[in-house]
Amino acid sequence: MYFLIPKKDGRLRPILDLRVLNWFLKQEKFKMLTLAQVLLALNKEDWMVSVDLQDAYFHIPILKSHRKYLRFVVGSQHYQFAVLPFCLTSAPRVFTKVMSVVAAELRRKGIAVFPYLDDWLIKAKSPELVSHHLQSTTQLLFDLGFSVNEPKSHLEPSQRLLFIGAVLDTTLNRAFPPPQRIQDIQDLVPMFRNGAVVPVLKVLCLLGLFASCILVVTHARWHMRALQWCLRRQWSQHKGDLESTVKISRDAAVDLKWWIASNNLSQGKPFQQCFTSIC
Repeated sequence: MYFLIPKKDGRLRPILDLRVLNWFLKQEKFKMLTLAQVLLALNKEDWMVSVDLQDAYFHIPILKSHRKYLRFVVGSQHYQFAVLPFCLTSAPRVFTKVMSVVAAELRRKGIAVFPYLDDWLIKAKSPELVSHHLQSTTQLLFDLGFSVNEPKSHLEPSQRLLFIGAVLDTTLNRAFPPPQRIQDIQDLVPMFRNGAVVPVLKVLCLLGLFASCILVVTHARWHMRALQWCLRRQWSQHKGDLESTVKISRDAAVDLKWWIASNNLSQGKPFQQCFTSIC
């Protein structure tokens, strides 16, 4: 099946449904860049830029003998993918492995680059140096056939920048949750009142938002535990049915009020404290 889904910018993203094929693919472990690694490498007063690669996966060709497994039909016309599609379960691993070679070459030249799939961060001690490193990075990427998505990139040297789910501020030496994530949490929490019956999918969504804040919000992990226990006790009775509901306990409802209290999320967390406490 081949269909379109809307992007945040209003454009459409084509999706090839490969669920059946993915069942037969071996899941191999691999290491991706994590936010923890980025925070560990940042220093106070560093300057940063970010580069978003345009249609990055489409620059990785598929072996000709394997393209027959990526066929689809539009109307009466048959097509097949000649490049790496987004929905292939092995795509992130393949792309990460390929681009690790590019990152290694940049690091050999003394460039501090942090590649997370198609989103790359570059940092240096001065705006002039990070601009020079950006130029070297984009030139190598252009030489390899890649193009930069300028609207989604941050090409001006800055000491405050959004990267893989955190706002990084090197003048304050702190990391913060993105404003949109804070807003999403504050919009969801009010429906989790004591005794309220909430769809499991909403509970999982809220817990996912909480989990994304663990590194950058002090005590985040502690204040999601009551809801986790509430979900665990009731969802197990429904054998993991995603269509089921959860009745919010008093303990969970009280604990969740912490997430919408003033400044608990907006204070962020110093880089060095992101690793000294899991709470």
